[in-house]
Amino acid sequence: MPTIIDISRISGLSKSTVSRVLNDHPHVSAESRQKVLEAIKELGYVRNTYGVQLRLQVSHHIGVLVPDVEHPYFSQLVRALSRALGSIGYQLVIYQTELSREYEREVYARLLRREMDAVIIAHSHFSEREIKEYIGSHVGIICNVAMDGEFLDAFRLDEEDAVLQATAYLLSKGRRNLVFCMDHLTPLQEKRWNGFQLAHEQFGLPCTKSQCYTGLVTMEDGYALGEQLFTSDQWPDGIITGSDFVATGLLKAAEQWGISVPQELSVIGFDNHPVGLMTTPELTTLTNCIPEMVRDVTECLTRRLKGMQSAPIAKTYKSSLIIRSST
Repeated sequence: MPTIIDISRISGLSKSTVSRVLNDHPHVSAESRQKVLEAIKELGYVRNTYGVQLRLQVSHHIGVLVPDVEHPYFSQLVRALSRALGSIGYQLVIYQTELSREYEREVYARLLRREMDAVIIAHSHFSEREIKEYIGSHVGIICNVAMDGEFLDAFRLDEEDAVLQATAYLLSKGRRNLVFCMDHLTPLQEKRWNGFQLAHEQFGLPCTKSQCYTGLVTMEDGYALGEQLFTSDQWPDGIITGSDFVATGLLKAAEQWGISVPQELSVIGFDNHPVGLMTTPELTTLTNCIPEMVRDVTECLTRRLKGMQSAPIAKTYKSSLIIRSST
């Protein structure tokens, strides 16, 4: 395999000059640069980028922890992160935990082995303190996990306020038999449930656990729930879901069972996914603030990787309710 020594011999230049060309150093004459490039072509030289990374202790890879890349929210988040980080020279590496605590710990071990420069934590089984203990002085950033930013930089949506907005809106429209849908039970989902309950409290209305349905992620899940609800003696007059995909399934089930939306039933989604514009009627939804969050995560990550030292940054984003024809 050709080496820098071979390039030096063929080009007639010193190893230091060859090295400067390979590292794109600005203080190299055009003639010398051309000689090195011609020698590289003649020898078929391929640079060992892994060895360079080991010497520099950087990989230009950023890990992101998600439970499932097919989840509508996480697919949106990963796409936005990949584009933002790619624009500044980093490659995003996706670690799909499938809710495994052991795999999540292995990702932190990979960070310690410098297989990546930093990790973005978009889902976790551990507390913020535990994550900090796992990663030590390495760069880890919380992204839309219900954590306070005590030990790590944290950027998250105000989940409680988002669902409070949606629930209060339906209650203000006279809806009184509401249902709340969430995916897997996590601290983030609990905050959403808190918002649902708080809205009822503010309107002086009762709210019980029987109004909460869990384990709902896909369109098929939404449709199956709709079949369950709409064949009962008393079905709800308003449903707030954890994603636009679940809401889409519910709208399909409502159509199947002859329930008029929004006259007899109001449905609100979450995430403002384009699928909500394809439904009949178009779906009222909550924004997830991914563009703003990813922008700030990227800026913070850049500063941390440059060695910026400061207290952890904590930023919370407020969702907006986008009212369409489903309510």
